[in-house]
Amino acid sequence: MNKTMNLKGFLLILGIMLLLFLILHSTLRGTVNEKAEEEKILRVKKTRLEEEYKRLNKELNVVGTDEYIMSSAVRDYSYVRRDAIRFEFTNPEVLYAYSESELQILMDEMND
Repeated sequence: MNKTMNLKGFLLILGIMLLLFLILHSTLRGTVNEKAEEEKILRVKKTRLEEEYKRLNKELNVVGTDEYIMSSAVRDYSYVRRDAIRFEFTNPEVLYAYSESELQILMDEMND
């Protein structure tokens, strides 16, 4: 007795397989789309980080130069105006009228 599958059974199995395939396909397509969006976001972040790296690298090359010190004094600390004349002292101790010990004695007398 050789039983063969009838056409209705075959179509039913084929329909179930097709339905499972479509469900799996839509699930995987959704995952692929999510990953593509995530990749776009990460590429934008990468570009921003590369730009930040370049900016910081340029700033690092400038730090310590006279121009940077002057612009920092003007911009960040308002020590001088942009058109002010800058004086550099090689021996700043001569600007003080008192030595360290004399200054300490004076401070002690003022506190008493």
